[in-house]
Amino acid sequence: MQEMSATFTPDNGGAPRTITLRIGAPSKGPYSWCVVFELLGFDEPYRATTEGADWAQALELAARRLPGVLQCKVLDAGGGTLEPSFFDREPHLAELRQEAERRRVAQMN
Repeated sequence: MQEMSATFTPDNGGAPRTITLRIGAPSKGPYSWCVVFELLGFDEPYRATTEGADWAQALELAARRLPGVLQCKVLDAGGGTLEPSFFDREPHLAELRQEAERRRVAQMN
């Protein structure tokens, strides 16, 4: 697995903590190619598997899902910042802003 760490600083003034992102190598399953990715360091570890028609698609799908899942974990933790940031480029910014607004509205109701 490839691994990268970032420092998460919560908006609520909590202590900064290390978040670890891991993405595995593609592996051939009986019906498709798979890639496992993990997010560690939040209250609950997160592990998911993406599947693709070939190894490249499985890896691409995992890489595309990871920023969105990471942002949801940040929002679930009450918001905060990551250093280094993962959200500075399009197309993720528009999608992440929409998700943040949806969650904000849901919390108000």
